Amino acid sequence: MPHLWVKDSGEWTVLELLSDTFALTRDPLKPVQRRELGTPAEIACMLRCNGAGGEHLFVLAPSENTAVIINGIPLASGIRILRDRDELRVGGIERMYFSTESLAVLTRFPGNEQAMYCPRCKREIALQTDAVKCPQCDAWYHQSEEFPCWVYSERCALCDQPSNLDAGYRWSPEYL
Repeated sequence: MPHLWVKDSGEWTVLELLSDTFALTRDPLKPVQRRELGTPAEIACMLRCNGAGGEHLFVLAPSENTAVIINGIPLASGIRILRDRDELRVGGIERMYFSTESLAVLTRFPGNEQAMYCPRCKREIALQTDAVKCPQCDAWYHQSEEFPCWVYSERCALCDQPSNLDAGYRWSPEYL
């Protein structure tokens, strides 16, 4: 789930981007607010778009608007697709960071057009059984008492993603 890292009382915290449209404001306590389509944004807006290449978030602002700065560069063209770890400054307030990182979550396996096999135990994952999708490589794993495949080892079998369900985010602006 895309999110923003924002400062709250001096600490970095995650602001989930659950809506499709957001207003970017000058308010340091609420730099991003849910917005209804057709209502004006204070400075700029962010829009979610799903396409063939996956999900993207765009920042849109009037082309003369220099109050939106992404990675140290004013948004002169009026539009930009956000990328993982982009730094945003809006109206001179604290910096924020956009992130596409997601967490490993226990969920019901939604199924697929073709049979899916757990990379750990090599057994087929049945529709609507407890499973975890690796946030880094998107591989599906069993995760139940009978088959604790996701938490069986410290890392995903296919990449270096930690397999602790309480692992939290791997990246934070604290590391900058």
